[in-house]
Amino acid sequence: MLFIIFGTRVRHSVIGEGQFYCPKCQAKRAYKHKRASRYFTLYFVPLIPMGKMGEFIECQACGIAFETSVLQLKAPVQPRVTPANLAALINTLPTRLSTGTPVEYLVRDMTAAGLDRQAALDLITPHLTAGRKTCSTCGLSYAAAVSTCAECHQPV
Repeated sequence: MLFIIFGTRVRHSVIGEGQFYCPKCQAKRAYKHKRASRYFTLYFVPLIPMGKMGEFIECQACGIAFETSVLQLKAPVQPRVTPANLAALINTLPTRLSTGTPVEYLVRDMTAAGLDRQAALDLITPHLTAGRKTCSTCGLSYAAAVSTCAECHQPV
């Protein structure tokens, strides 16, 4: 008996790269401009393109996919964080976490001041021993004591 296994599969191809303002990370990040195409498959091998499904922008830091119009967004003007006040940021981590500053915003501020992303996360993690909550609406994460999202004002 011979079985012929066929179907369809979506494949993503990179059609461009660059830097953009990521609304999730709240910072300038690398992105990949990708195109999704449907292919006819035979024995799980994509053989024949069946059409384009669309294009999207994928942030290389957080992995979130956005519509291509996200490239038109401009970063909001924020006070510049400098290495000189990095120490103040580190010293106020417990207070900022307990008063509702999202973890992602703290990482953004510390990386903007020149600290490596992993080093920033390593400094924040000990202050999250009671746990971490994530907003189901916008995806930002908070210390366990926080009850309302600072971004979308929904309960976490």
